[in-house]
Amino acid sequence: MTADVLLLPGRVRTGDPAQPLAEAVAWRAGRVAYVGDRAGAHALVGPTTRVLEAPGACALPGFHDAHVHLTQHGLELSQVRLDDADTLDEGLRRVAEAVRARPAGSWVLGAGFALQRWGVATLRREDLDRVAPHHPVLLRSQDHHSAWVNTAALAFAGVDAATPDPEHGTVVRDDEGAPTGLLLERALHLVWDRLPRPDAAALAAALDEAAADLAARGITTVHHMAYEPPSYWRALAGKASRADGDAYPLRVWAAIPHADLEHAAAIGLAGGQGGDFFVVGGAKFFADGALGSRTAWTLEPYPDGGTGVAVDGPDVLHERFALAADAGFAPVAHAIGDAANRAVLDALEATAPRWRAAGLRPRIEHVQHLHRADIERLARLGVVASMQPIHLTFDAPSVRALFADRLDRAYRTRDLLDAGAVLAFGSDTPVASPDPFRGLRAAVGRMGVDGAPLGPDQALTVEEALRAYGAGAAFAIGREGRSGVLRVGADADVALLDHDPVDDLDDLAVRATFLAGEATFDAL
Repeated sequence: MTADVLLLPGRVRTGDPAQPLAEAVAWRAGRVAYVGDRAGAHALVGPTTRVLEAPGACALPGFHDAHVHLTQHGLELSQVRLDDADTLDEGLRRVAEAVRARPAGSWVLGAGFALQRWGVATLRREDLDRVAPHHPVLLRSQDHHSAWVNTAALAFAGVDAATPDPEHGTVVRDDEGAPTGLLLERALHLVWDRLPRPDAAALAAALDEAAADLAARGITTVHHMAYEPPSYWRALAGKASRADGDAYPLRVWAAIPHADLEHAAAIGLAGGQGGDFFVVGGAKFFADGALGSRTAWTLEPYPDGGTGVAVDGPDVLHERFALAADAGFAPVAHAIGDAANRAVLDALEATAPRWRAAGLRPRIEHVQHLHRADIERLARLGVVASMQPIHLTFDAPSVRALFADRLDRAYRTRDLLDAGAVLAFGSDTPVASPDPFRGLRAAVGRMGVDGAPLGPDQALTVEEALRAYGAGAAFAIGREGRSGVLRVGADADVALLDHDPVDDLDDLAVRATFLAGEATFDAL
């Protein structure tokens, strides 16, 4: 038997403990056919075999991004980007640039602002009015749990002093009760839900752009986390399942909102349905908000006395985790604060007979703040810790400012791994950059944007972090042995880097990405 492709890099990091290093990897019909030394590889070369020599490069399993909002990532690639704007003035300058490129009355959308990074306590609509007097503007925060809007956007949505706060949301108001332009948590939907929705062509284009961007970063599989409108799901399912005949360059595991569990159960939709390229995943819950918006649910108060927001509270979690398990969906719960993580673990422990009987793998998304008493429990229960190391970089200043008395609860990756928990790493894009190299550096270096480390005792080795982007994430979605590893019979999902990340995490570049043996990005 000959191979379709033989790849001869300087080194292969297989992700397989039985054979961690090799010199060559070959594949045929989308599956790995050989992993070993160069001499043995040449026996697989036939007249149609493509031999790729890449001296000095390093091949490894294609990265998973275990937490994405895929369609939104594609849409935001063309919106105002504020994630690297260091000041309020710089953010306003970018909005002004976008305004000049759009006709009066059209929407200006963007995301990525952070109060802590900008050194401000709040934001006001008047600042946006000054640079966008004739355009409605909506900018989502870096964590996407709040929004900054101008007067035109509030007027369009009919939000004024008489508008009540929605459940689990706050319209920030001035001394006279008028909206200031800052909308927290569910309050942002007062405006967001009134926005013109992208049509089918725009969604298809956004998904294509998202996939191209991620493939260029060595990513071959994503775990899509719902929290998008139904039209987005339809477009995603069509693309990723290759229903339109095109070879979409990502594998997608997609969660549904838990609010739709009854509808899914009624028609027999369940987790695990789908194929090699698109599969229905778990049911997504939100136990709390986010740190940047001060809505992460905490055991002890913030300096201002609040303890955040319980979005899907304990009663909801207990009742609907059981419903999810009975319907065949793994519970997938967003939890940032230590109280939120404890509430999720309480509910998972109470419902364990249900989800274990169904063979499901529940997971907590983010696990950013975890009381020491809950670390062993998470591992003992068999809950996947789906974390985003890159969040540590921009959260570090807020963690130090807000939780100086409990820094030992933040991003406990080493403790979780040592306790036996499975780590699955991702980015939460478009909340943060999907660049896995930045995530690797954060997991290993734990350095905040302020130049100070956060919990250096929790640092991972490069090999451990790579496993979380590979085999750990594959385990979370039931693809262990097939994904996140290069061994005979595994999927030929491969990232080729210009050098070995274990040798040096700096200045890494992707030279090629292969999905099922086909190039989805090629810079060779």
